[in-house]
Amino acid sequence: MGLRRLFGRGGDGDGRGDAEIDTRITSPVCVPGQPVEAEVMIRGGARGLAIGQLDLAVVVQALHWDGSPSQESVCDLSTDNWTEHVAAGSEKRLAFRGRLPWETPVTEIDGQAVGVVVSVITKLSWDSEAPVADTDLLHVTAPPLYEAVLGAFAEEGYRVDGSQVRDSYIPDAESHSGHYQILFLTAPTRGADRLAELELVLQQNAVGAIAYVRRADRSTFEWDDEPPPRTFAAAHHEVGHADFGPRVRDTLEKLTLLDG
Repeated sequence: MGLRRLFGRGGDGDGRGDAEIDTRITSPVCVPGQPVEAEVMIRGGARGLAIGQLDLAVVVQALHWDGSPSQESVCDLSTDNWTEHVAAGSEKRLAFRGRLPWETPVTEIDGQAVGVVVSVITKLSWDSEAPVADTDLLHVTAPPLYEAVLGAFAEEGYRVDGSQVRDSYIPDAESHSGHYQILFLTAPTRGADRLAELELVLQQNAVGAIAYVRRADRSTFEWDDEPPPRTFAAAHHEVGHADFGPRVRDTLEKLTLLDG
């Protein structure tokens, strides 16, 4: 977020010497199921800084059942070198660490943004002043399993055309989060026996993912109000060894029959 001055802590009246806080994401790559690290730098300014509470939370922007926006928790980051005071004229650096859940929504696939916003929010309570908060975007890269499954869809003419995160559980699915990500897949050159647009949800865990596929409906936000999905399983260890094409083609054939 860049240095944020905590105005009112300086001694010269023009902002110079104010206490400052800066959060930086230090993980070179962030992937669901893997560690994420950040560093918070705090400068005491001219008068020093007494810290009441400092929290780092990973959140995602989602949509409620009625399409209104919501902010959903993904995970919290923690530190082993907590400090309660930063002396005047000094600075302290605090390393924060956590692990992104397997169900964390991705923000980019093959280097391209998909329209989902995941952020790290830093909240600081200091002295007797009002708490401050700031936000840093977190770029979450699709894991190899996503790339492999999407590659199989691409062979059938379907490519990612945006994404949404829904504030809801998938019925009868083993889930540890109250949200899921939809990837919209379109086929501009589809044949007569293909649907124009699909929704793909990859419900991921440590073993692999269950792929939920159905005809897209971007205006409906309740799971049970949308068309019924077809599913297939894909395991992490299959990436680079298995061909997901037959599973995708079988799913598309079933969807075409269901839609007809």
